[in-house]
Amino acid sequence: MAGAEIINTILKGTTNPIVYGYNDDKLTVGNFPNGITVKNWMNSNYSFNYTSVFSQRTSRFFSLYGNAAYTFDSKYTLSASVRSDASNLITDDPALRYSPFWSVGMRWQLHREKFLHQADWLDQLSFRLTYGYNGNIDKSTSFKPLISLGTIPDLYTNNNVATISSYGNPTLRWEKTGTVNAGIDYMLLGGKLFGKIDYYRKDGKDLLAQISIPSINGTTSQKFNNAVMVNHGIELELGTTHNFGKIKWMGSLNFSYNKNKILDLYRISNSPSDLSSGGTSGYVENRNSQTLWAYKYAGMYNLGTQATPNWQPMIQGAGKDTRYAFSDGWPKGNATDYMVDMGTRIAPYTVGFFNQFAYRELELSFMITGKFGHVFRRHSFNYPDIKNKALPNARYEEVLNGDPMTMLTLPRNNIEANYGSWFLFYPYLDYLTEKADHIRLQELNLSYNLPARFLSRSGINTLRVYAQGNNLFVLTNNKYHEDPETPLGNYRLQAAYTLGFKLIF
Repeated sequence: MAGAEIINTILKGTTNPIVYGYNDDKLTVGNFPNGITVKNWMNSNYSFNYTSVFSQRTSRFFSLYGNAAYTFDSKYTLSASVRSDASNLITDDPALRYSPFWSVGMRWQLHREKFLHQADWLDQLSFRLTYGYNGNIDKSTSFKPLISLGTIPDLYTNNNVATISSYGNPTLRWEKTGTVNAGIDYMLLGGKLFGKIDYYRKDGKDLLAQISIPSINGTTSQKFNNAVMVNHGIELELGTTHNFGKIKWMGSLNFSYNKNKILDLYRISNSPSDLSSGGTSGYVENRNSQTLWAYKYAGMYNLGTQATPNWQPMIQGAGKDTRYAFSDGWPKGNATDYMVDMGTRIAPYTVGFFNQFAYRELELSFMITGKFGHVFRRHSFNYPDIKNKALPNARYEEVLNGDPMTMLTLPRNNIEANYGSWFLFYPYLDYLTEKADHIRLQELNLSYNLPARFLSRSGINTLRVYAQGNNLFVLTNNKYHEDPETPLGNYRLQAAYTLGFKLIF
């Protein structure tokens, strides 16, 4: 099979479209003739408290692709695929824009070999191996320098003000991932036992990441295709079907493990804001790409005198006797010297367990999932912002009665002049990190098919009554009982119930 694909997508966005002085070319608006503050019908000042936003994004893709497969003697299969993609989001250089992606694979059906014909317990056994490269586009940067126009003109000059949104990456190219997968599929004992075993390794190269560059370029960092990452792991599936008299049971157990590591990344130093926020900006060489970084809380210390105390919270530095006060702002130097690797945000171990039971016209099924080996950042007390109101949450008693040497409590000074600096640190302190292990009852189904003998005279072929529940409960491994997937402050996963029936005439 061979083919070609052309895609042209235009996305337009509009927020608060009623404006004055709209410019369709620049996607900007003008100032109101009488300013943003006017008199309302009660002769009181009224301000236009919104800013209109207009956006347009064009994405174009061109692809050529083909694949072929050949099977010999119903045992041996070879396959291959190749495609070449181009996009307006990639550099103009044809050597980088038209990146070829390909894969090759083989399958060997061992159960059809003569030396296994006598194995009556073996229904199916096959081995497969694939290797190839695929690509990805990251739209967070551009191959040309870009500016971002302000939405309204400057109040004094009446000209539009722009900022540099991207310094440009002239060698921007596809992110590439080389994947090798080796697997075994099996079925035993007349279909009573089946499953698969897979090992995979994904080597990502030319990945976009924030790289350190000389400041003579106008900035000290920029996104380039310079990162190398590896993921490797295993996936296991074990399924079974069995009859216990009139009860039919089908079950399956899935297990997976993945290990991730950044192998190559040039960065002179990492800023604390990059590490605390995560994402590609928080990549660190020889670390997991989803590492959760935190400041190690060192306690409160009196930086004043006994007569005029000045109690300030501090974080631990690289040495045992090195501490930094919140009031001094972000410490200088590489953040990896004083921030702590608390673990990965993504579960390296996942488990899924599905069961279905059938007894005559009655069916019961449920699915349980589990994720283990990762961490999450629980919610802290909502310290009131100086400018914005914040309602205290369930953590108020904790900071009211807590030990200031083990956790950040309320200010100990009658007047805390440096309170604004707390917001740089307090959400990212190490004691807020909790284990994210959890088990969830994902789904529960109960259904009943009315016997055909009761429907024969009604003209109804099938009547099925069912009840379903989703997200019924979760078991967590943290003393605060926060759901790691919906921590405090987010909408929690609510249990959902469905009752219904299905008719077929």
